[in-house]
Amino acid sequence: VLHLGNVAFTEEDEVASIADETSLNNACELLGLDPAKVKEAILTKQLNVGGKIISKPQTTSQAEEKRNALAKMTYRSLFLWLVQRVNTTLTISDDSDELAFIGVLDIYGFEVFDTNGFEQLLINYCNEKLQRHFNRHLFEVEQDLYANEGVDWTYITFNDNRPCLELLEGGGSGLVGIFNNLDDTTGNTGQKQDQDVKLVAQLHKAYGTVKGTKSQGHDYFVTPKFGMDQQFIICHYAGQVKYTAEGFCQKNMDTLSYELKDLGRTSSVELVKEVYSSSVSASEEDSNQRSSIRGVSVGSQFRASLQELMSDLEKTSPHYIRCIKPNLSKKPSRLESGEVLRQLKYSGMMEAIRIRREGYALREDQVSFFQKYRVLLDGNEKYDGGIEELVTILSQRLNLAEADWQIGHSKIFLRYELATKLETLVTLRHKAAARTLTQWGRTMAHQRAASLLVAWLSFRLMLLRRKRRRTSASKMAAHYRRYRQQRRYRLLIAAVVRIQTVQRRIAAKARVQKLRDPYGEYSFQEMKALLKKEQSRLQGLVEDKLYTAAARLEPKIEILKAEVEKKRPLTRTWLEEQISEVQSKLDDAVSRKAYPECGPLQEELASLQEKRNLVPTLEELKERIEQAQGAVADAIAAKDYTAAADAEEAVQAAQARYDEAVAAEHDDDDDDDDDD
Repeated sequence: VLHLGNVAFTEEDEVASIADETSLNNACELLGLDPAKVKEAILTKQLNVGGKIISKPQTTSQAEEKRNALAKMTYRSLFLWLVQRVNTTLTISDDSDELAFIGVLDIYGFEVFDTNGFEQLLINYCNEKLQRHFNRHLFEVEQDLYANEGVDWTYITFNDNRPCLELLEGGGSGLVGIFNNLDDTTGNTGQKQDQDVKLVAQLHKAYGTVKGTKSQGHDYFVTPKFGMDQQFIICHYAGQVKYTAEGFCQKNMDTLSYELKDLGRTSSVELVKEVYSSSVSASEEDSNQRSSIRGVSVGSQFRASLQELMSDLEKTSPHYIRCIKPNLSKKPSRLESGEVLRQLKYSGMMEAIRIRREGYALREDQVSFFQKYRVLLDGNEKYDGGIEELVTILSQRLNLAEADWQIGHSKIFLRYELATKLETLVTLRHKAAARTLTQWGRTMAHQRAASLLVAWLSFRLMLLRRKRRRTSASKMAAHYRRYRQQRRYRLLIAAVVRIQTVQRRIAAKARVQKLRDPYGEYSFQEMKALLKKEQSRLQGLVEDKLYTAAARLEPKIEILKAEVEKKRPLTRTWLEEQISEVQSKLDDAVSRKAYPECGPLQEELASLQEKRNLVPTLEELKERIEQAQGAVADAIAAKDYTAAADAEEAVQAAQARYDEAVAAEHDDDDDDDDDD
């Protein structure tokens, strides 16, 4: 359908041709049609005149209309095929008497605009048919109910809109009908605007009351005082509608030629052929019609489709639901009374209400009616208990006629006014009984009040005393809870202050430690890297002959060396070297008889020897690892897995100690290399 809509035309000497056949070829490929035949069907029109086939070239506007008609036929065929497939699926069985089907009625309600054209005429005509079916159905339901209950209903009437339908479609006393006049005018030659004017003139002459003519006119057709050459008025069930006939004949003409309709049968795709066959009716398959110049008009097709719809509705048991929009702005909690009244009028609900009110609006079961309205009888009236006697007594009291209500086989039928009056009487009787009961109740209450007053006062005093006790207890509990919360709050404040003090002390100690030992967070490796970096920097300053900067950097390097020595990990090799160095200094001091220097050197030597005893050699660490591994093996052999787990932890600890010692030895070697 989209590809067909993209087909463009050019015109030369009032003969249309396709500008670009790409879109046409794409559409024909999808539909399985011959592009040459489709092109010929769009650009020419074949007429059968006197047994001869005449091909008439089309103008651009005519070709565009045929292109659009082909696209619409394709879409319409697909829609009808889909509905038929759904109906086939819903069918219970071929042999079953039950029929299940789906009917799609895509139409808006009654339409009245400032300018009403051909589309509004078709829609309002459809609504007239549906309204007649609704009225007949509602009247027949009322009629069946009254007949089953044995109630007289002959005086109930309903407004029949058959004259309006006869005006539109013809019938009855030889009336031709507006649609028939439209079809006759559409088939004539001439300009479309002239045809519209001629159509309106024929309608005014046939149905209107025009001065100078003998026509008595039609009751549902009104000739306007102004613009009667293009306008006419029809009295629908919802009110008068003024139609403007401009474009009636053009829109009524079916631009879909039979050549285009026959293209569907030539499709090479079976599905497409089946889809196109769905939209071909029996009248369109008639060869006599295919050979004629005029085809079936849009109005005739609409009337046939509507008649088929009405036939289906007659076979069903319809239930009507009227949807009323409270406002046009689609906002909540907003009711536009004028718009609601207009919808009720256009949907035919006012007529349905009139029929209901003209009959008996209230229908109530006899048992329910008896239980509800027997309260209207007085105590002195003779009553034997029959429903007829109850109705007779109430009729005499209210001076009612027999037509105001009737007794059916199982129900009581009442008019709306009488039902309202009875409801009022029942309400008054209930109120009178309520007043009597109220007076009796007051008397009993006064008698009981005197005996209950003292007891109530005593009870009230007891409640007051209890309330005072509860109030006092509540106040004491409140004071205690306040004291407890205040004490808890003070303790919390003291704890918070204590925690803040400790935190501040820790932070201050960290800052002081940072000031005292700026390199406290550095490891031995980081200190070595920093020392090496500063030494390289010092060497660069010396090479650049920046002796002042080198002099300022040298004290910092000495400090870094001292810090490196402080952080150096203890190894057996380093301790041996330190012990040897201190022993040499001690021997030198003894030889020089510098005994004051011997004391500190002796203490330093003892401290180093004590540290040496705590730091094992690599061979000793290996022996410990081997001893721990032997313990693991012995425990496993003895199946003492707890001891094996403990020994395994000892192995891991010894191995870690060994790895640390090896790393420290490597660091000492690196320091020796650096010194070299």
